[in-house]
Amino acid sequence: MSESTISITLCGIDLALLYPADLDEEIWPYFWHVANDSQPGALPATLRLYRQASGRLELHRDGARVWKDLSWPEALHPLLDEIGRVVAAASVRPVLRAAAVAHEGKVVLIAGPPGCGKTSLAAWLVDKGFQFLADDLVCLGDAETSVRPGSLALAPHPQASARILSSPAFIDAYASLTHAGAVIKPEALAEEHAAEWPCALVLIPQRHEGAEPELQTVSSDKCRFFLELAQHPDQRISAATEAKLTDFARQVPVVRVRFGQPGDWLDRFLHRTLDAGLPAANAAHQHKTEARQQLDTVAAVTVHPAGDWFFPKPATAAPRRRLSIGMATFDDYDGVYFTLQALRLYHPEVADDLELLVVDNNPNGMCGDALRRLAKGSGGFRYIPVAESIGTAVRDFVMQEAAGEHVVCLDCHVLLVPGALARLLDYFEQHPDSNDLLQGPLVSDDLTGLSTHWKAEWAGGMYGTWALDAAGRDPEAPPFDIPMQGLGLYACRRAAWPGYNKLFRGFGGEEGYIHEKFRQAGGRTLCLPFLRWIHRFDRPMGAPYTISWHDRIRNYMIGFDELGLPMDEMLAHFREHVGPSAEPIIRNCWEELERLRIAQPG
Repeated sequence: MSESTISITLCGIDLALLYPADLDEEIWPYFWHVANDSQPGALPATLRLYRQASGRLELHRDGARVWKDLSWPEALHPLLDEIGRVVAAASVRPVLRAAAVAHEGKVVLIAGPPGCGKTSLAAWLVDKGFQFLADDLVCLGDAETSVRPGSLALAPHPQASARILSSPAFIDAYASLTHAGAVIKPEALAEEHAAEWPCALVLIPQRHEGAEPELQTVSSDKCRFFLELAQHPDQRISAATEAKLTDFARQVPVVRVRFGQPGDWLDRFLHRTLDAGLPAANAAHQHKTEARQQLDTVAAVTVHPAGDWFFPKPATAAPRRRLSIGMATFDDYDGVYFTLQALRLYHPEVADDLELLVVDNNPNGMCGDALRRLAKGSGGFRYIPVAESIGTAVRDFVMQEAAGEHVVCLDCHVLLVPGALARLLDYFEQHPDSNDLLQGPLVSDDLTGLSTHWKAEWAGGMYGTWALDAAGRDPEAPPFDIPMQGLGLYACRRAAWPGYNKLFRGFGGEEGYIHEKFRQAGGRTLCLPFLRWIHRFDRPMGAPYTISWHDRIRNYMIGFDELGLPMDEMLAHFREHVGPSAEPIIRNCWEELERLRIAQPG
């Protein structure tokens, strides 16, 4: 089968895209504006859509298969994602997960992790007259405040797709519809796509249904922190990229935008900032009253026409129960489904005492709609969408949302042995004022082996290794102290929960940290031998989220610093395990900790 080739330049990075020639009319409209005349053999990276004998498509990156069994146009979303990965991995400048719009030559970045509402907010601003530049990929430019937008199509989630396509600004745009949402290419992308643009403002969206519109300027010492949250996970960290990000953060104002619905208050704020040249802090102050008035208008709206810019409302609180059981999930519908149904099927004796919660950390992802349907159809749990932060520390929302006096937090792929919850409720009855963190033995896949705790030692880039205390073999044995345990399942009195550090992001660093935090607060960390659980570890399809060494090292350093623990052994382990790339991460984290100490003395 014949192939076509396009050589692409995006954010200053060249790559080649090869695809079956019969897709010319489908591929070309999305990429002709970024095509160049380079020879594919000279390019540093190659993406290839390969058609299998079955007619399905595979996506290869530099000869290695990264996606399989795709149809067209479903292959568009993975293709755009892999292009972003190529750009982030090859760029010597910081690459941000950010949308970009422009007004009279001045760029506004909308930065943040997936699911925070970047695409919808950018589309809303385009509907207000702003020029669309990028959806989820922006590279910093040569000048201190310039950016290079990754000018590819919008890829909104399904809920937003119909709304965006029906708006006047996008009604004539070239688009393809997929089960994952639309892919929309405005014609304006053909103009000045490779140019560097001056960035005037960075918005950090925080979407909460019913929230009062709030504009909060970010102090200079925290600007870099929010930009780090938006940095592409495939970015190669170096001293040069770290310095560039720091310089950008010092020059460009960053504003946190908390809202239930976007409205004219935001449009006016941006025009005053961009047109009148008001400092962001002054413009935010002027709009405070207007934002409150806008909230009254939004709160009065109960019916949302198809074309309205409506964000889903979170679930309301459930009646108070004796025990709340909550889990956080990120695109793991199967894990949630079977864990929830196992709780309902195999623990009927306590069914009336339980409140079940699911905190969806990617509510606009591929599993969001299915989880919402499950919550509505089964009537068995409360669904809580949380998109403003991503990582395992989002489990704090389980404690915040729980209605029960006592709470069990478990992974969305954990099963409990029959009778464990009834015995846990009895334990809480006997210890109503407990300030302890309660856990139990992990049962291995063969249903015979046990791991009662983690040893406090470093291995494989983690603090803690599985271990067995003989005292845990007998489920009738009394509770005993442990140094730490995997956090697939833990329980405590809700009022005793000390919380994860609010600066944590991504994945890693919680084990050991939260145990020591309980101890420093006067509690114990106990193994209850009867509280046995089994955990699905294998993920044959791969984890749907990114795990980075930067996030893990940073979380450990922030946690150890908070608790006053020595870091020498930890840093030596990461330098040996991760290699030379650990050094710039450690240096950057030290600098961030120092800035935090200056900003929050004592």
